[in-house]
Amino acid sequence: MSSSLSLRRRIMAVLCGGFCGTIARYLLSLFIQSHLGKAWPYDILLINVTGAFLLALITTLADATILIGPTRRLFINVGFLGAYTTFSSLALGDVLLFSSGQWLPALLYLAASLVGGMLAVLLGSWFGQWCISRVRSAARTRPSQSKTEALVPQTLDEVDVLSNRHRSVNH
Repeated sequence: MSSSLSLRRRIMAVLCGGFCGTIARYLLSLFIQSHLGKAWPYDILLINVTGAFLLALITTLADATILIGPTRRLFINVGFLGAYTTFSSLALGDVLLFSSGQWLPALLYLAASLVGGMLAVLLGSWFGQWCISRVRSAARTRPSQSKTEALVPQTLDEVDVLSNRHRSVNH
């Protein structure tokens, strides 16, 4: 029973995140097209690059801390960012440019999307590591740690250990 509830919760997280990501992509696309026009797919390029940055940043933070739990990670990474970014729109935009004889813009768009996405992932990962190091540095410079703070788990491994201890005591 609890595993199906857990599955339902995960599915709802992805579903709700996907809804939000789709709306965000649509609204941002309208905004960008209204300011930069529709002649070149600036909207999809910006959306995919920012999505790559956010995916790397959130994955880095989630892997190193307990700030983003598994359900929130599904909501953000799989749901929101999965719906927000879109490879199919990138491919369609490029095919439309190629088919209208705009070879150079099509190649530039493809290169900018791939290189921009890779650079955004590197930047997002670096920024996540920088944030983590700042937090850890601030934690080390505190005068003393209270007994309560010492009990708060700092990594997902520590959360798993505490969770397993709790299960073994209660069962």
